[in-house]
Amino acid sequence: MLIGLFGGIRMRIALICPSNLLYMPYVSNYERILKENYVDYDIINWDRFSIEKESEFTYRDSKIGHQRSFLDYFKFSRFVLNILRMNRYDKVIVFGIQLVFFFKRYLIKEYSNKFIIDIRDYNRIIKYFNIGKLIDNSNFTVLSSPGYKDWLPKSNKYVINHNTQIERLDELRKVEREIKNKDIISISYIGSIRDYKINTNFIDSLKNKKHIALNFHGEGSINKDIENYVIDQIIDNVRLTGRYEKEEEAKLYKGSDFINVLIPNDSINSRTLLPNRLYNAAVYGKPIIAFKGTYLSEIIKKYNLGIVVGSFFNIEREIMEYINNFNFELYEKGRSSFFGTVIEENKEFSIRIKKFISEN
Repeated sequence: MLIGLFGGIRMRIALICPSNLLYMPYVSNYERILKENYVDYDIINWDRFSIEKESEFTYRDSKIGHQRSFLDYFKFSRFVLNILRMNRYDKVIVFGIQLVFFFKRYLIKEYSNKFIIDIRDYNRIIKYFNIGKLIDNSNFTVLSSPGYKDWLPKSNKYVINHNTQIERLDELRKVEREIKNKDIISISYIGSIRDYKINTNFIDSLKNKKHIALNFHGEGSINKDIENYVIDQIIDNVRLTGRYEKEEEAKLYKGSDFINVLIPNDSINSRTLLPNRLYNAAVYGKPIIAFKGTYLSEIIKKYNLGIVVGSFFNIEREIMEYINNFNFELYEKGRSSFFGTVIEENKEFSIRIKKFISEN
């Protein structure tokens, strides 16, 4: 917590986070701006994994893990409301559609035009309340993907905040001019491992190919399931390395030739999100492999950031053709154009946050 003055007026802001900050790295995008402008703020968060120091702003229950019920959210919302009423914050930033549902009346009554909604994924609870009314009453609403506009009501209140810290094009890692003539092509999934079906289909299409290594770096809900699948199918070109430290991430990207960003197109969230792997792969100059029918695949096609497949039937041939015909200039031009847009949209986000904290 920082205590200071902004424009001579003491400002206090509450950031309401429904999980551990380890799993919500984008909160730091707000923290950085608040600190730079000497704004007093508290983070009220839900310690779902019992890994944080106890404080008056940290909520814990008897469960461990991400999954929570409607009742669990209700209990957390009561905890938050008590803190809000006791501390009488000037402004509020709320992360997630679920929390907005529980605070909908309170936000409109007590904080009209003095709160921000930050939306990072879809949740079906949106069907049970008028989120458009909340968005209209917000100062503005932050989206991590422009694709979310497909299922949100039309509004001029939306601001995009991409999940990357890149601020200048010269921060991008130089791209290798060619990726052919390698004995083994390394294709890596880097992050929280999920989406069992699409990844096992991918594995099955490339299983036991001596010139292709499939790596899964990270810990998620399906690690054991994929491990069992590999054992049952007697597959020898798949490696799961488990959890890694943040400082190891760069090395994992640099050691890969392609990044697996295969996301299914069978749900609203999957079809419209933009995962962290998109940004990280482009930062390190690594082509992406993705599945068609998603907003992600549209971005990859638009900016020539990799391969978009419609099935796994001929995927080995598609990968080898991409390698043999890799167009360095086209890839680099697209990557620069993509990050040019990202940087500009993140600048607009920063400007809007600064305006938000300067207004009475």
